[in-house]
Amino acid sequence: MSGRKLDRFGRIALYLALSLILTLLLFDRAAAWLHRPAPDSTGVTLYTTGWCPYCRSLRLYLDAYDIPYKDYDVEKSLSGIMGFWTLRGRGVPVSVIGPEVVYGYDLEKINRSLAALGYKVEE
Repeated sequence: MSGRKLDRFGRIALYLALSLILTLLLFDRAAAWLHRPAPDSTGVTLYTTGWCPYCRSLRLYLDAYDIPYKDYDVEKSLSGIMGFWTLRGRGVPVSVIGPEVVYGYDLEKINRSLAALGYKVEE
């Protein structure tokens, strides 16, 4: 190949690499904006899987107290994957209850966070 073709190929490769980096940065910032809880947040969001028994128990628990929540499957939805990644999840479930993030099936922390939002749950 001539030097001119190599230069052109190098510029194209550089532009593609920069485009990929910018796209990944955009996804990262969008995920942070969409999934990190605000200090005044009042919603309940779960990051779960379909096969996890703790995830199922948590959904049944919230349903028993009529607590509304959003549920993202971290294996099947892009929003779930992005949120799980943003929150630094290492296992499921990950719960965002108001401004608090609860990792795992820790009913003590979950109940405390729900009570802080005004939900009546067992202590």
